[in-house]
Amino acid sequence: MNLRVIQWNISFLNTIDKKINYLLTKILLKKCVFILEEVRREDFEVIKNRIDYNFIYSLDIRKPGKFEGRNRKLGVLIGFSKDIKILSSGVIERSLFPERTLFAEMKLDGIKINILGFHSLTGVDYKRAKSAQFAAIADFLNDKQFNFLCFDANEPKIDCYDISKLEFFDQKGDKGKPASLVFGVNRSHELSDSFRDYISIKKEEYLYKSPLEVSFIVTGGIKKRYDYIFSSSNWKVINLEYLYKESVTAGSDHALVLGDFRV
Repeated sequence: MNLRVIQWNISFLNTIDKKINYLLTKILLKKCVFILEEVRREDFEVIKNRIDYNFIYSLDIRKPGKFEGRNRKLGVLIGFSKDIKILSSGVIERSLFPERTLFAEMKLDGIKINILGFHSLTGVDYKRAKSAQFAAIADFLNDKQFNFLCFDANEPKIDCYDISKLEFFDQKGDKGKPASLVFGVNRSHELSDSFRDYISIKKEEYLYKSPLEVSFIVTGGIKKRYDYIFSSSNWKVINLEYLYKESVTAGSDHALVLGDFRV
């Protein structure tokens, strides 16, 4: 059985219509799950009316308070094709920003699929709160088993094919340890970076490349790979693409990450 998994921070900037049109070109006629971040309530309403999928939305679970401001109104959305049955879902309640996390247990053709999506806080704006969010996510991943982990990490500082050489931002003296627990060499779970798995047969092309692919460009034109799909060993990655230029044309500032997997 094949499954398409899409990770995309659609950005709260710009209108939603072009983003939906672009996403539709990637999900048609596929067994598919897509995870979107920075999804505003008004954008969710348009998405669910335009795309014939089923959905779960973090702001339906952890609703923003009246006085909490815009930053608590950016949710995570999981959309899944109609042949996928949802069994349970929720947010990581112990995290500082639960609405920026969302998990689901699903079933497709008799096979259970557990997936977690999240959007990291930024170190510039949230400092040690970013570290606390990563630590809560690492704890959650350590306690439960997942097949897919999809996220915008706002990390690492330096990307590398050799995972032991990843460098993470130091948030107020934490030396990047909480981020490393999620996707570094000492991570708290057994999922692996699907892109590293995909390029392993031609790793010589990537040994000295950093970042391995571009998914975001920070101030000063510095290229980063901040967006990821991690997968469990029982799902073989057969295609993995970072579609940065197309995604920016559609109105986001992050690459859509597209993965095709076979169980």
